[in-house]
Amino acid sequence: MVPFKAMCGIAGVFHYVTREPVEPDLLQAMANSMVHRGPDDSGYFLDSGVGFGFRRLSIIDIEGGHQPMTNADESTWAMLNGEIYNFRELRRELESVGHQFRTASDTETIVHGYDRWGPQLTTKLNGMFGLAVWDKSSQQLMLARDHMGIKPLYYFDDGRRLVFGSELRAILADTTVPREVDPEALRIFLTYGYLPSPFTLFKNIKKLQPGHRLLAGSHGVRVERFWTTVPRIDNNISVDDAVEHYTTLVNQAVDRQMVSDVPVGSLLSGGVDSGIVTAAMCLSTGDGAQTDPVQSFTVGFGADFEWDEIDDAAETASLLGTDHTSFEIEIDDFADFFQTSTWHLEEPVLSQSTFAYYELTKRASDHVKVVLTGQGADEPWAGYHRYFGERYGTNVRWLVDNPLTHAVIDRLPDSNRHTSRLRRATESLGEHDALSRFVNIHSVFGDTDVAALMHGDLTTEVLDIDAASPMRYWQRDVTHLGGLAQLLYIDSRMSLPDDLLLYGDKLSMANSLETRVPLIDVEIMEFVESLPSDFKLRGRNTKHVHKKAAENWLPDHVINRIKRGFATPVDTWFQGALDSFLNDTMLAPDSACGEFFERAELDRILREHQSGARNHRRQLTTLLSFELWHRQFVRSSSPSSSL
Repeated sequence: MVPFKAMCGIAGVFHYVTREPVEPDLLQAMANSMVHRGPDDSGYFLDSGVGFGFRRLSIIDIEGGHQPMTNADESTWAMLNGEIYNFRELRRELESVGHQFRTASDTETIVHGYDRWGPQLTTKLNGMFGLAVWDKSSQQLMLARDHMGIKPLYYFDDGRRLVFGSELRAILADTTVPREVDPEALRIFLTYGYLPSPFTLFKNIKKLQPGHRLLAGSHGVRVERFWTTVPRIDNNISVDDAVEHYTTLVNQAVDRQMVSDVPVGSLLSGGVDSGIVTAAMCLSTGDGAQTDPVQSFTVGFGADFEWDEIDDAAETASLLGTDHTSFEIEIDDFADFFQTSTWHLEEPVLSQSTFAYYELTKRASDHVKVVLTGQGADEPWAGYHRYFGERYGTNVRWLVDNPLTHAVIDRLPDSNRHTSRLRRATESLGEHDALSRFVNIHSVFGDTDVAALMHGDLTTEVLDIDAASPMRYWQRDVTHLGGLAQLLYIDSRMSLPDDLLLYGDKLSMANSLETRVPLIDVEIMEFVESLPSDFKLRGRNTKHVHKKAAENWLPDHVINRIKRGFATPVDTWFQGALDSFLNDTMLAPDSACGEFFERAELDRILREHQSGARNHRRQLTTLLSFELWHRQFVRSSSPSSSL
């Protein structure tokens, strides 16, 4: 059995200018702030000017998995949060040139791999990881985050020292780190409803971007990309060949990620993505194959909610023969869940699905320690409504440019999310510049909205900030591609890691549950991004080749179910049972919303939504999550305390 060490939390300090000693008590406080990531074990390392702290949850019970881990002469030290799926191949390559291993851990492959290849080791890894390596001979620290950003990694740099951790709370355990809201990041957050890397809402605290590494030493601190693969479209491949190859890649990824000494479960919705993963798990014959039925888990809100998935998931589970459990969430739970999930996320996010995901992983953790999910397929495969506009927008832009169209849309009822989506789509399609169009597609608050929302003293500063900068960073790689391919590339490196995968990691880790995401294995991603756009969107059919491949695992009616995702009834709750919660939270005399935003504008947004005049679900969730985040992480005097 392959001995992954599984979930962990890593933290550390490096005084790269003064080389002053790191306080052991600080390292212990940083590590203990993430005890939920690793309740089973801890480890520490101190050297000249540097210190590591580590927490571990054991999924495979091995003596050799203790971290931080070192080589024979103790010149290289490493910590790894996550898993390296190709470590066996790397180990064989290293052993062939004389490296001798003392354990069976994938972390030791990081140690020997760094000794052999230095920082270029990161280009050889396939896995989900946030890692740290201390090179004693060169007095250099390396941090790295996996290609897709599945595992988060934060750092604080004041020009003299670097403080880092798997979670923000590890950095905030150092009480000398200031907790001040960054106006640039606030503008970015209001635009997207989440914080794209490298932004956090704290000044001088950054997230390492997906596929990047950080090197710190006598030269200072520099961040560089290690995953530099740019898509080159294969226009010669057939749909049948693409389906065959994709099917093989998915089976291989699922086999790799089922490896564990404890049962591996599945988070199963009613849709095609989690259905594919669960079906591949049930059919697996790899090292992780299980003799007992796969355990699957679903969360819902009851039959009264239009988008509830409990029945659909139960049918899929029955077809696949899983040992299935479903949970229902009541409206009375929402306020507590939202605050709890905000605490564990450490960053405000727009998604209303976070509290449902938190409850699902909490209850699943009573049964298993590891689950596979179907997260991540929509961005590379064009699974969202927004991609239709980008794919076919040039065909209807003449209609969008017609004033009569806008007049008709203005007369539509504003009380549901569909009208809101149509307004956004119309505004985006009318934009001829690709980058501006992409920003409009995602915008929660546009420039005009932000100007009305911000307090007068902040308005000019915030509006001068370039909200498109995170998208521009990624777009520059793919300007040679069509608009849809560009948008998919950007979304896979922005909204996927820093919204969907961020809450997937943080909320499952809060419950000491490891989640794995085989559909965005790096080999799969590089293949999918090489496919033509009509292999993804074909007519009205989304995720075309993905769904064709699904025929190997699932019946047609499951593959073609209406997409629901983790839909929640938040917009109607905000109009009824939770309206007082919203008002009391956002309009409190000492609220952060009142400090940063115009109260009259906040009041207008609330009144319009609660009266049914307009659907401001996205705006209200964004503002509410900011308010709760500010209370817990800025105003609180105890950054490591729980709710």
